[in-house]
Amino acid sequence: MLRLGVIGYGGRIRGIISGLRAFGVDFTIAAIADPRGPQLKQDLEELKDTAVYEDADAMLDNETLDGALVGTRCSLHTPMAVKVAARQLPLFLEKPVATSLQQVRALKEAFTDYQPEVVVSFPLRLTSLALTTKEIIDSGRLGTIEHVQAWNNVPYGWCYYGSWYRDYNETGGLFLQKATHDFDYLSFLLGSQPKWVCAMNSRRVYGGDKPEDLRCDDCAEQETCIESPFNLFYRRGQTPKLQPSGLQCMFAESIRNEDSGNAIVEFESGVQASYSQNFFARNKAGARGARLFGYRGTIEFDWYTGEIRVMEHHSPRVDTIRFEGGGSHFGGDTELCHDFLRIVQRTGHSRSPIEAGIISALTCLKARESAATRTFQEVVL
Repeated sequence: MLRLGVIGYGGRIRGIISGLRAFGVDFTIAAIADPRGPQLKQDLEELKDTAVYEDADAMLDNETLDGALVGTRCSLHTPMAVKVAARQLPLFLEKPVATSLQQVRALKEAFTDYQPEVVVSFPLRLTSLALTTKEIIDSGRLGTIEHVQAWNNVPYGWCYYGSWYRDYNETGGLFLQKATHDFDYLSFLLGSQPKWVCAMNSRRVYGGDKPEDLRCDDCAEQETCIESPFNLFYRRGQTPKLQPSGLQCMFAESIRNEDSGNAIVEFESGVQASYSQNFFARNKAGARGARLFGYRGTIEFDWYTGEIRVMEHHSPRVDTIRFEGGGSHFGGDTELCHDFLRIVQRTGHSRSPIEAGIISALTCLKARESAATRTFQEVVL
């Protein structure tokens, strides 16, 4: 039986563990390291036979493990990954893999002589939609890709302003939170790494003059605020996943997360990609995908519609490919779980390696710096 250890036993990692179990591989969560460990063991039946630690080093030093998963809050991804690397264990690592240039350097150094493999949580590159797009691009049908337009219109943006994600010191801003996926899948599709980036961002909707500690449950504007839980249900038929203490006011004076962002990325191949993200689109305005242009044809896809369209330039032909079903992260989480089990068993390889996580985080950090300084940034350490 495989013995896995978890550092940071939050909702995301619990979802990944559920995905791992679906494969029928014999494994156990032998230990978790989490400051809430004792309380989690008391509250969760699934941990009744699991050793709990409040410290990651104690778990890694005292347990014999076949692999580890890191699902802490964002600022701890790098420090915990470095601890796992020192023990030479196969690793599942949540994104963003780093939230500062210092962390990127530390991560790169820690994994330089690392022998096992890492699965970075980049599910979009492993969806059927992305893999099929990659296959079509690589076939040469479009010619070489010369130009890219990509977008992410986030229809669930409330979570980045009304939950713990609003803490800029924890998340590092929304290039790191969202564009890390998009920069990664673009690199994957193009087979090339970012070289230069310029970016802008703004906060024009969220934030404001409300007190930091104001909760929606305690607010007198429940029926007039269109972002209140009352109106999320009444107007949009949605029920947000709240923190135990309730949804925080999205118009608080402390909010620093941007709600719009744009970047232009030049890749080593010379291809230029424009990328745009916003966090106040709702309902059918939600979209995430890209158009990649070759001389012979263009391919367009969107995860929200589950469609790929291939448009030939020198004939009237348009082909549409539709994907049904999907699953978590459009089916990409299933592939991440598959790869992690294979690297733990030493029978396969990661398709979202640590190098991909590092270059994506670095690109996001350089985009953030570009937006702050209004300068072009080279994507180098």
